[in-house]
Formats: sequence, structure tokens, C-alpha cells
Amino acid sequence: MTFQDEKQIYKLWVKAWNEDVSILEEITDPDCVVHQARMDGKSSEDQKGAEALKRIINEGCAYFDDVKMTVEVEPIVEEHYVSARWQFSGTFNGGMPGATAKKGTKVRFNGIDIMLITEGKIKDYWVSSDVVDLMAQLGMF
Repeated sequence: MTFQDEKQIYKLWVKAWNEDVSILEEITDPDCVVHQARMDGKSSEDQKGAEALKRIINEGCAYFDDVKMTVEVEPIVEEHYVSARWQFSGTFNGGMPGATAKKGTKVRFNGIDIMLITEGKIKDYWVSSDVVDLMAQLGMF
């Protein structure tokens, strides 16, 4: 596998956000673990593989329309790891517990992904995002 291959897998990850989560079936190891700080008490070990990554996208998009994930810093590859900085944007569609923002509020926040890719598949996924910024935009404090 070359650095270009790992960059291409990351680009498919972004495409999954923007177009079709079914892409993840092709690029995710069945034992893939999502390492993410969660506010709902769920464990990263609760679900693995493509379904775990689909959950990240589906939960991330649930309260927003017009979701767009863009890459701000192109993927950096070191051995089997790929990392990139991204920006999420969308239009709040309401219903999020604790949010006081009006429906139609435009939001935008950033984050960083790190993925371990082995044999052409995402094996581990770490995400760190500026949730405090998102919460402020949604009037949660």
C-alpha cells in the first residue's frame, strides 16, 4: 500500500459523509474501533466495523440539513496512519436536546481525524472535534 492509497481511503471517508455511507462497507475492517469521547455514555467497543463508522456519520448528521464535510488540511500519511483536519457545516433542523438555536441556523466547526489503515481497510479511527464551538453556535450555554 502506498501513501496515495491511504489518502484515497480518507477521501472515500469524506465522500461517505457527503454522499453515501455504504462506501464504508468497502473500506472498513470488521473489527474497526471508533475511539471517541462520547457524552451519551456509550463505549467505543459497543459497535465495530462499518456499522460503527456509519453511526458516527448518521448521528453527526441527524440534527442538520445540507451537511458538507470538507478537508481543510490534506491527509498526512505516516506509515499506516493518516490524519487530516476537516470542517463540518450544515443547517440546524431542530430537536437536539439542550439546543436553543432556531431551526435554519447555519453551523460550522472543525476537527481532526486519525485513522490506522491496514490492508486497505480502516482498522481504528480517532476523532477530536471542537464540540464546544458547535454547542455555542447551538445556544447550549
